[in-house]
Amino acid sequence: MSQVAFPPEIPIGDWFEAGNAWLKANFGLVFDLIGAFVKWAVEVLSGFFMEPAAGQLAFIAALLIAAPLVRTAKRLPLAIIVGVVSVLYILHAQIELGNTIINGMPPFLFLWAVNLFDAGLVDAYFCISLLFLVAVTVLGALHKSSRIRTAVISGGWLAAVLLGWLVLPMVVTDPMSLLMILLLSLLALVVAGWRMGLFAVLTLTLIASVGQWDNAMDTLGLVLVASAIAVVIAIPIGVLTAYNDTASKIVKPVLDLMQTLPAFVYLIPAIFFFSIGAVPGVVATIVFAMPPGVRLTELGIRQIDKELVEAGEAFGASSRKILTGIQLPLALPTIMAGVNQVIMLGLSMVVIAGMVGAGGLGSDVYQGITRNDGALGFEAGIAVVILAIFLDRLTVAVTKNGPKSAA
Repeated sequence: MSQVAFPPEIPIGDWFEAGNAWLKANFGLVFDLIGAFVKWAVEVLSGFFMEPAAGQLAFIAALLIAAPLVRTAKRLPLAIIVGVVSVLYILHAQIELGNTIINGMPPFLFLWAVNLFDAGLVDAYFCISLLFLVAVTVLGALHKSSRIRTAVISGGWLAAVLLGWLVLPMVVTDPMSLLMILLLSLLALVVAGWRMGLFAVLTLTLIASVGQWDNAMDTLGLVLVASAIAVVIAIPIGVLTAYNDTASKIVKPVLDLMQTLPAFVYLIPAIFFFSIGAVPGVVATIVFAMPPGVRLTELGIRQIDKELVEAGEAFGASSRKILTGIQLPLALPTIMAGVNQVIMLGLSMVVIAGMVGAGGLGSDVYQGITRNDGALGFEAGIAVVILAIFLDRLTVAVTKNGPKSAA
């Protein structure tokens, strides 16, 4: 009687590798596009935190002014402005139309920008962003309820430009770092109060003082990109599982698997599809950090009092209106708790991401371990802790200011 092989040999690893090879062979372009987008987003965001440009600040200021105007009678002119500016951005990116237009205008119109930024030529992106800011500022000034907000934001942009490119260069050796410290501290002040603003000034200055500013901004950009993508994916899935019990039963085991697998395991397919660098670190961070966003979004919506939903239905509100007008606002504290957990888990991945070439603070922590360099590892670790506290307090402050808390 011949023996039966036990336990049977099951080549799961070979199947996994074959599946990855099939996906890469048939969907390689998709992975390349995803990798290119993630890499671009991390580079742009990290670059902005390390050395903000006046055009970027103008674009952000314009968005802050334009956002409240969406709910006013100025929606049509706002849509026209956004459409024209978007076309200008695209045409400049494709055929450098901005440079052609600027070169055809009288030079004296742009001499002030050349002198202020100490550049040999004018940045067309700055001109387009400035046009965007001027247009929405005029539109905001025409609307009575948004005049003060518009004046504060546009005036703040002008003050930031004069401070960062005129005053600070005469006072400090690294004006851009100080400008970003002040901007982040101002954000903390507005969102979380003066104590958090003071904490941000002191701790961010400490990061710069130990030579970890660039690494910290690299890490901040990576974490924010990964967290934003994770939240964009997690919230719709959470809404779906809150509305559909079958979807919830299917998704929960997947979330359990995502949370129980060691973080290093995510790097295996990520490196296979995206090689080494920031992209596999972001992808692994997204997979690792997404489950709390899904779970807490579902929990927040399911906890809404059914009588409130029934009241909305009694007044004839559609399902979309009930979701956006009742359920999501009232579930915001729980959803923001999920966002908070996504960001914290993302920060916990920075060291692992640094091991695959993502750079930032994780790389220095890893080098400190491998080289037995306690000073380097400690300084990078302190910077990670500071970023964690900073982001945690901001998300908690947003939660406290939510509709449910205000009520």
